[in-house]
Amino acid sequence: MKQKNDFSGHFEGILRYWERCRDREHGGFQHLIDSTGTVLPGPNKVILIQARLLYNYAEGIRAGFDFCRDHADHLYAFLTSSLRTPGGWYTSIMDGRLFSPGGLDTYMNLFVVLAMARYAQATGRADVREEAWRLFRLIEEKTIPGDLRTDGVLGCWGEGERGFAPIGKFAGNNVLHYLEALVCLRDAGCAAQLGNRVFDVREFFLSRILDPGEFVTFDVFREGFHDPDRRPGAYVSMAHGLEWFGFFREWPGAELPEATERAILGKALQNAVQPNGCFMDMFYLTERQCAGHASFWTQSEAVKAFGLAARLFGEPYGDAFRRTANFYFEEFLDADGGVFSSVDHNGVATSRMKGHAWKADYHSLRMCLEGMRHETA
Repeated sequence: MKQKNDFSGHFEGILRYWERCRDREHGGFQHLIDSTGTVLPGPNKVILIQARLLYNYAEGIRAGFDFCRDHADHLYAFLTSSLRTPGGWYTSIMDGRLFSPGGLDTYMNLFVVLAMARYAQATGRADVREEAWRLFRLIEEKTIPGDLRTDGVLGCWGEGERGFAPIGKFAGNNVLHYLEALVCLRDAGCAAQLGNRVFDVREFFLSRILDPGEFVTFDVFREGFHDPDRRPGAYVSMAHGLEWFGFFREWPGAELPEATERAILGKALQNAVQPNGCFMDMFYLTERQCAGHASFWTQSEAVKAFGLAARLFGEPYGDAFRRTANFYFEEFLDADGGVFSSVDHNGVATSRMKGHAWKADYHSLRMCLEGMRHETA
Protein backbone atom coordinates (compact mmCIF):
# COMPACT_ATOMS: atom_id res chain seq x y z
CA MET A 1 0.00 0.00 0.00
CA LYS A 2 1.44 3.37 -1.00
CA GLN A 3 1.78 5.80 1.86
CA LYS A 4 1.20 9.54 1.88
CA ASN A 5 4.18 11.66 2.92
CA ASP A 6 3.10 12.73 6.40
CA PHE A 7 6.05 13.63 8.58
CA SER A 8 3.97 14.74 11.56
CA GLY A 9 1.81 11.63 11.50
CA HIS A 10 4.82 9.35 11.06
CA PHE A 11 6.60 11.05 13.98
CA GLU A 12 3.75 10.17 16.33
CA GLY A 13 3.31 6.80 14.64
CA ILE A 14 6.89 5.77 15.43
CA LEU A 15 6.40 6.61 19.09
CA ARG A 16 3.13 4.68 19.22
CA TYR A 17 4.53 1.72 17.27
CA TRP A 18 7.36 1.08 19.71
CA GLU A 19 5.02 1.12 22.74
CA ARG A 20 4.39 -2.57 22.02
CA CYS A 21 8.00 -3.32 22.95
CA ARG A 22 7.90 -2.07 26.53
CA ASP A 23 8.78 -4.84 28.97
CA ARG A 24 6.64 -4.11 32.00
CA GLU A 25 7.87 -7.19 33.85
CA HIS A 26 11.65 -6.91 33.52
CA GLY A 27 12.13 -3.27 32.55
CA GLY A 28 13.41 -1.59 29.41
CA PHE A 29 12.17 -2.32 25.90
CA GLN A 30 12.42 -5.41 23.73
CA HIS A 31 13.94 -4.80 20.30
CA LEU A 32 12.96 -7.58 17.89
CA ILE A 33 9.88 -6.87 15.73
CA ASP A 34 9.17 -9.21 12.82
CA SER A 35 7.53 -8.61 9.45
CA THR A 36 4.03 -8.95 10.92
CA GLY A 37 4.70 -6.35 13.61
CA THR A 38 4.95 -9.03 16.30
CA VAL A 39 7.39 -8.48 19.16
CA LEU A 40 9.75 -11.42 19.71
CA PRO A 41 10.65 -11.34 23.42
CA GLY A 42 14.16 -12.34 24.45
CA PRO A 43 16.56 -12.14 27.39
CA ASN A 44 18.72 -9.38 25.90
CA LYS A 45 18.37 -5.64 26.45
CA VAL A 46 20.61 -3.84 23.99
CA ILE A 47 21.95 -0.54 25.30
CA LEU A 48 21.76 1.15 21.90
CA ILE A 49 18.03 0.44 21.62
CA GLN A 50 17.29 1.65 25.15
CA ALA A 51 19.23 4.87 24.52
CA ARG A 52 17.72 5.56 21.12
CA LEU A 53 14.20 4.97 22.43
CA LEU A 54 14.88 7.33 25.34
CA TYR A 55 15.95 9.90 22.74
CA ASN A 56 12.77 9.27 20.74
CA TYR A 57 10.42 9.59 23.68
CA ALA A 58 12.26 12.68 24.90
CA GLU A 59 11.61 14.25 21.52
CA GLY A 60 7.99 13.16 21.89
CA ILE A 61 7.79 15.01 25.20
CA ARG A 62 9.22 18.11 23.54
CA ALA A 63 6.59 17.77 20.81
CA GLY A 64 3.81 17.81 23.42
CA PHE A 65 2.80 14.12 23.49
CA ASP A 66 1.95 13.41 27.11
CA PHE A 67 2.08 9.61 26.69
CA CYS A 68 5.84 9.84 26.02
CA ARG A 69 6.74 11.01 29.54
CA ASP A 70 6.01 7.68 31.22
CA HIS A 71 8.02 5.74 28.62
CA ALA A 72 10.96 8.13 28.92
CA ASP A 73 10.91 7.96 32.73
CA HIS A 74 10.79 4.17 32.53
CA LEU A 75 13.74 4.00 30.14
CA TYR A 76 15.90 6.39 32.15
CA ALA A 77 15.22 4.46 35.36
CA PHE A 78 16.04 1.18 33.63
CA LEU A 79 19.27 2.51 32.15
CA THR A 80 20.57 3.88 35.42
CA SER A 81 19.44 0.99 37.61
CA SER A 82 20.16 -2.04 35.40
CA LEU A 83 22.65 -1.13 32.66
CA ARG A 84 25.24 0.95 34.50
CA THR A 85 28.53 -0.88 35.13
CA PRO A 86 30.76 -0.58 38.23
CA GLY A 87 33.07 1.56 36.08
CA GLY A 88 30.34 4.14 35.62
CA TRP A 89 29.57 3.61 31.94
CA TYR A 90 26.70 1.65 30.39
CA THR A 91 26.37 -1.69 28.66
CA SER A 92 23.79 -4.20 27.45
CA ILE A 93 22.21 -7.12 29.24
CA MET A 94 23.08 -10.23 27.25
CA ASP A 95 21.87 -13.64 28.34
CA GLY A 96 20.95 -12.29 31.74
CA ARG A 97 24.19 -10.51 32.63
CA LEU A 98 26.04 -7.28 31.86
CA PHE A 99 27.95 -7.55 28.60
CA SER A 100 31.68 -6.79 28.92
CA PRO A 101 31.40 -4.57 32.02
CA GLY A 102 35.18 -4.01 31.96
CA GLY A 103 35.11 -2.36 28.55
CA LEU A 104 33.69 1.02 27.56
CA ASP A 105 32.11 1.07 24.08
CA THR A 106 32.33 4.68 22.92
CA TYR A 107 29.60 4.51 20.28
CA MET A 108 27.00 2.99 22.58
CA ASN A 109 27.80 5.32 25.48
CA LEU A 110 27.72 8.43 23.32
CA PHE A 111 24.16 7.50 22.44
CA VAL A 112 23.38 7.29 26.14
CA VAL A 113 24.80 10.80 26.54
CA LEU A 114 22.78 12.33 23.75
CA ALA A 115 19.61 10.52 24.86
CA MET A 116 20.01 11.69 28.45
CA ALA A 117 20.75 15.22 27.27
CA ARG A 118 17.57 15.29 25.17
CA TYR A 119 15.59 13.87 28.09
CA ALA A 120 17.04 16.51 30.43
CA GLN A 121 16.14 19.21 27.93
CA ALA A 122 12.59 17.86 27.61
CA THR A 123 11.94 17.55 31.35
CA GLY A 124 14.18 20.21 32.91
CA ARG A 125 15.67 17.58 35.24
CA ALA A 126 19.04 18.82 36.48
CA ASP A 127 20.00 15.36 37.80
CA VAL A 128 19.64 13.86 34.32
CA ARG A 129 21.72 16.65 32.79
CA GLU A 130 24.40 16.05 35.42
CA GLU A 131 24.46 12.31 34.64
CA ALA A 132 24.77 13.02 30.91
CA TRP A 133 27.66 15.41 31.59
CA ARG A 134 29.38 12.98 33.98
CA LEU A 135 29.25 10.18 31.42
CA PHE A 136 30.44 12.46 28.63
CA ARG A 137 33.47 13.54 30.66
CA LEU A 138 34.21 9.90 31.52
CA ILE A 139 34.14 8.97 27.83
CA GLU A 140 36.53 11.83 27.08
CA GLU A 141 38.86 10.76 29.87
CA LYS A 142 39.07 7.20 28.57
CA THR A 143 38.98 7.62 24.79
CA ILE A 144 40.67 10.87 23.74
CA PRO A 145 44.35 9.88 23.74
CA GLY A 146 45.78 13.36 23.25
CA ASP A 147 44.63 16.31 21.18
CA LEU A 148 41.07 16.01 19.88
CA ARG A 149 42.03 18.01 16.78
CA THR A 150 44.53 15.38 15.64
CA ASP A 151 43.82 12.20 17.60
CA GLY A 152 40.04 12.07 17.54
CA VAL A 153 37.99 9.80 19.78
CA LEU A 154 38.82 6.11 20.13
CA GLY A 155 36.02 3.57 19.84
CA CYS A 156 36.64 1.63 23.03
CA TRP A 157 38.59 1.46 26.26
CA GLY A 158 39.51 -1.29 28.71
CA GLU A 159 39.04 -5.02 28.67
CA GLY A 160 36.11 -6.49 26.82
CA GLU A 161 34.94 -9.69 25.22
CA ARG A 162 35.62 -10.20 21.55
CA GLY A 163 33.55 -7.79 19.51
CA PHE A 164 32.33 -5.75 22.47
CA ALA A 165 32.92 -2.52 20.47
CA PRO A 166 31.49 -3.41 17.04
CA ILE A 167 32.16 -0.01 15.46
CA GLY A 168 35.90 -0.52 16.00
CA LYS A 169 38.72 1.39 17.67
CA PHE A 170 39.27 3.81 14.78
CA ALA A 171 36.00 4.93 13.20
CA GLY A 172 34.83 8.31 12.05
CA ASN A 173 31.37 7.36 13.29
CA ASN A 174 32.51 7.68 16.91
CA VAL A 175 33.69 11.24 16.32
CA LEU A 176 30.50 12.01 14.41
CA HIS A 177 28.33 11.08 17.39
CA TYR A 178 30.69 12.85 19.77
CA LEU A 179 29.78 15.96 17.73
CA GLU A 180 26.08 15.08 18.02
CA ALA A 181 26.48 14.69 21.79
CA LEU A 182 27.99 18.18 21.97
CA VAL A 183 24.92 19.60 20.24
CA CYS A 184 22.55 17.76 22.59
CA LEU A 185 24.51 18.77 25.71
CA ARG A 186 24.42 22.39 24.59
CA ASP A 187 20.66 22.18 24.10
CA ALA A 188 20.32 20.66 27.58
CA GLY A 189 22.07 23.64 29.17
CA CYS A 190 25.77 22.64 29.25
CA ALA A 191 26.95 25.22 26.70
CA ALA A 192 29.23 27.09 29.09
CA GLN A 193 31.20 23.91 29.85
CA LEU A 194 31.81 22.81 26.27
CA GLY A 195 34.53 25.28 25.29
CA ASN A 196 36.01 24.89 21.83
CA ARG A 197 35.23 21.20 21.40
CA VAL A 198 33.03 21.65 18.33
CA PHE A 199 35.71 23.66 16.58
CA ASP A 200 38.32 21.06 17.52
CA VAL A 201 36.10 18.39 15.93
CA ARG A 202 35.72 20.61 12.87
CA GLU A 203 39.52 20.77 12.52
CA PHE A 204 39.75 16.99 12.92
CA PHE A 205 37.03 16.50 10.32
CA LEU A 206 38.73 18.67 7.73
CA SER A 207 42.14 17.05 8.25
CA ARG A 208 41.22 13.39 8.85
CA ILE A 209 37.64 12.55 7.87
CA LEU A 210 37.07 14.52 4.66
CA ASP A 211 38.75 13.65 1.39
CA PRO A 212 39.05 17.17 -0.11
CA GLY A 213 39.52 15.85 -3.63
CA GLU A 214 36.75 13.26 -3.75
CA PHE A 215 34.50 14.96 -1.16
CA VAL A 216 33.63 11.75 0.58
CA THR A 217 33.96 11.22 4.32
CA PHE A 218 35.97 8.32 5.67
CA ASP A 219 34.61 6.17 8.44
CA VAL A 220 36.88 3.11 8.41
CA PHE A 221 40.56 3.48 9.27
CA ARG A 222 43.22 0.78 9.57
CA GLU A 223 46.07 1.49 12.01
CA GLY A 224 44.90 4.95 13.02
CA PHE A 225 43.03 8.04 11.87
CA HIS A 226 45.95 8.88 9.58
CA ASP A 227 45.30 5.69 7.60
CA PRO A 228 41.85 5.58 5.93
CA ASP A 229 40.89 2.27 4.36
CA ARG A 230 41.18 2.67 0.59
CA ARG A 231 41.78 -0.99 -0.27
CA PRO A 232 39.89 -2.48 -3.25
CA GLY A 233 36.40 -3.34 -2.03
CA ALA A 234 36.36 -0.55 0.56
CA TYR A 235 33.48 1.88 0.49
CA VAL A 236 32.42 5.02 2.29
CA SER A 237 28.97 6.07 3.44
CA MET A 238 27.30 8.93 1.60
CA ALA A 239 24.83 9.21 4.49
CA HIS A 240 27.61 9.80 7.03
CA GLY A 241 28.82 12.73 4.94
CA LEU A 242 25.31 14.17 5.02
CA GLU A 243 25.17 13.70 8.80
CA TRP A 244 28.45 15.61 9.26
CA PHE A 245 27.02 18.47 7.20
CA GLY A 246 23.86 18.56 9.31
CA PHE A 247 25.49 18.39 12.76
CA PHE A 248 27.96 21.17 11.99
CA ARG A 249 25.01 23.27 10.78
CA GLU A 250 23.41 22.86 14.21
CA TRP A 251 26.24 24.84 15.81
CA PRO A 252 26.24 28.45 14.53
CA GLY A 253 29.72 29.52 13.55
CA ALA A 254 31.00 25.97 13.08
CA GLU A 255 29.42 25.42 9.68
CA LEU A 256 31.66 23.92 7.05
CA PRO A 257 32.63 26.24 4.18
CA GLU A 258 29.64 26.50 1.86
CA ALA A 259 31.67 25.15 -1.05
CA THR A 260 32.49 22.07 1.03
CA GLU A 261 28.86 21.64 2.06
CA ARG A 262 27.71 21.83 -1.56
CA ALA A 263 30.44 19.42 -2.66
CA ILE A 264 29.37 16.82 -0.05
CA LEU A 265 25.72 17.27 -0.98
CA GLY A 266 26.51 17.15 -4.68
CA LYS A 267 28.53 13.97 -4.31
CA ALA A 268 25.59 12.24 -2.63
CA LEU A 269 23.06 13.66 -5.07
CA GLN A 270 25.02 12.67 -8.17
CA ASN A 271 26.06 9.20 -7.01
CA ALA A 272 23.63 7.91 -4.39
CA VAL A 273 20.18 9.26 -5.35
CA GLN A 274 18.54 7.13 -8.01
CA PRO A 275 15.87 8.53 -10.39
CA ASN A 276 13.10 6.97 -8.29
CA GLY A 277 14.51 8.46 -5.05
CA CYS A 278 16.21 5.31 -3.75
CA PHE A 279 19.36 6.29 -1.82
CA MET A 280 22.14 3.77 -2.52
CA ASP A 281 24.56 4.68 0.23
CA MET A 282 27.72 2.65 -0.38
CA PHE A 283 30.23 4.54 -2.56
CA TYR A 284 32.94 2.07 -3.58
CA LEU A 285 36.26 3.89 -3.72
CA THR A 286 37.89 1.80 -6.46
CA GLU A 287 34.88 1.81 -8.77
CA ARG A 288 33.93 5.38 -7.77
CA GLN A 289 30.21 4.63 -7.80
CA CYS A 290 27.47 3.47 -5.46
CA ALA A 291 25.94 0.03 -5.14
CA GLY A 292 23.90 -2.03 -2.72
CA HIS A 293 20.44 -1.88 -1.19
CA ALA A 294 18.80 1.08 0.50
CA SER A 295 18.71 1.06 4.29
CA PHE A 296 16.04 2.75 6.36
CA TRP A 297 18.66 4.83 8.20
CA THR A 298 20.58 6.00 5.14
CA GLN A 299 17.34 6.86 3.35
CA SER A 300 16.17 8.79 6.41
CA GLU A 301 19.43 10.72 6.69
CA ALA A 302 19.26 11.60 3.00
CA VAL A 303 15.75 13.01 3.39
CA LYS A 304 16.85 14.97 6.46
CA ALA A 305 19.96 16.42 4.82
CA PHE A 306 18.30 17.35 1.53
CA GLY A 307 15.46 19.00 3.44
CA LEU A 308 17.96 21.15 5.33
CA ALA A 309 19.90 21.88 2.12
CA ALA A 310 16.71 22.91 0.36
CA ARG A 311 15.91 25.36 3.14
CA LEU A 312 19.43 26.78 2.95
CA PHE A 313 20.16 26.72 -0.77
CA GLY A 314 16.98 25.88 -2.70
CA GLU A 315 17.23 23.65 -5.77
CA PRO A 316 18.32 21.06 -6.78
CA TYR A 317 18.06 19.91 -3.18
CA GLY A 318 14.33 20.48 -2.94
CA ASP A 319 13.79 17.99 -5.73
CA ALA A 320 16.16 15.52 -4.02
CA PHE A 321 14.23 15.96 -0.77
CA ARG A 322 10.92 15.20 -2.46
CA ARG A 323 12.22 12.16 -4.35
CA THR A 324 13.99 10.57 -1.39
CA ALA A 325 11.02 11.27 0.90
CA ASN A 326 8.59 9.76 -1.59
CA PHE A 327 10.69 6.60 -1.82
CA TYR A 328 10.89 6.33 1.97
CA PHE A 329 7.14 6.62 2.51
CA GLU A 330 6.22 4.43 -0.47
CA GLU A 331 8.72 1.62 0.04
CA PHE A 332 9.93 1.54 3.66
CA LEU A 333 6.75 2.27 5.59
CA ASP A 334 4.53 -0.77 6.01
CA ALA A 335 0.75 -0.67 6.29
CA ASP A 336 0.90 -1.29 10.06
CA GLY A 337 3.14 1.75 10.61
CA GLY A 338 6.36 -0.18 11.00
CA VAL A 339 9.47 0.56 8.96
CA PHE A 340 11.28 -2.14 6.99
CA SER A 341 15.04 -2.34 7.56
CA SER A 342 16.18 -2.40 3.93
CA VAL A 343 14.80 -2.51 0.40
CA ASP A 344 16.37 -2.84 -3.04
CA HIS A 345 16.23 -0.17 -5.73
CA ASN A 346 12.90 -1.61 -6.94
CA GLY A 347 11.35 -1.18 -3.51
CA VAL A 348 11.39 -4.90 -2.64
CA ALA A 349 12.06 -5.37 1.07
CA THR A 350 15.32 -7.28 1.48
CA SER A 351 15.01 -7.27 5.28
CA ARG A 352 11.49 -7.26 6.66
CA MET A 353 12.53 -6.90 10.29
CA LYS A 354 10.99 -3.74 11.74
CA GLY A 355 13.06 -3.78 14.91
CA HIS A 356 16.43 -5.30 15.74
CA ALA A 357 19.56 -4.70 17.81
CA TRP A 358 20.53 -1.62 15.75
CA LYS A 359 17.08 -0.29 14.87
CA ALA A 360 14.69 1.74 16.98
CA ASP A 361 13.73 4.21 14.20
CA TYR A 362 15.79 7.01 15.76
CA HIS A 363 16.94 8.05 12.26
CA SER A 364 13.36 8.08 10.99
CA LEU A 365 12.23 10.23 13.89
CA ARG A 366 14.97 12.80 13.21
CA MET A 367 13.96 12.75 9.54
CA CYS A 368 10.40 13.63 10.56
CA LEU A 369 11.58 16.62 12.59
CA GLU A 370 13.40 18.01 9.56
CA GLY A 371 10.47 17.18 7.31
CA MET A 372 8.13 19.18 9.53
CA ARG A 373 10.55 22.13 9.53
CA HIS A 374 10.80 21.97 5.76
CA GLU A 375 7.06 21.89 5.29
CA THR A 376 6.52 25.00 7.45
CA ALA A 377 9.48 27.00 6.07
